[in-house]
Amino acid sequence: MSGFTFRGTHSSVYGIHTVDQSRTILPPRREGKIAIPGRSGYYDGVSGGVYDERQESILCTFACPKGKTVAEVCREIAYWLSGTGRLSYDREPDKYYTARITGAPPMAQHLKHGEFTITWSYNPPFAFGRTVSVPIHSGRNDIRYEGTAETPCVIVLRNVSAASAANVTITAVKRRH
Repeated sequence: MSGFTFRGTHSSVYGIHTVDQSRTILPPRREGKIAIPGRSGYYDGVSGGVYDERQESILCTFACPKGKTVAEVCREIAYWLSGTGRLSYDREPDKYYTARITGAPPMAQHLKHGEFTITWSYNPPFAFGRTVSVPIHSGRNDIRYEGTAETPCVIVLRNVSAASAANVTITAVKRRH
């Protein structure tokens, strides 16, 4: 079964099966075009890899459990999907997005079955990976970045020993194309 986990709850809790409808290889690049009077072309005020939010859609279907109506199940699903949270797909369980639903998902009812399309908005537009813990030592420490997008990182230093930590240099080593 293909599905997703949103805010710690897997879609299988609601009997939801999913089919990708729109996936993108990259989010849209932020345009910074400024027209300059009397000149051909434009000035691009945004340089490099600056991107806007990413949006992707999935089709969700479910069968009502015994004793419930489609409307009841839809209300429960709507409550679960409200707000912003961590979203991960079964196809990439080691990655997650910070996501929210955009727009109003249309819902269709077929006797005891329901169907709706979710359009997720990811902001930031790239997937996050797992948290990495690396022991450090005095001197130079190279931390390998294996991601495929420029993104800020958080470095937390914890000294779990009784000795003081001094002369520590941390260098991020970026992945090459």
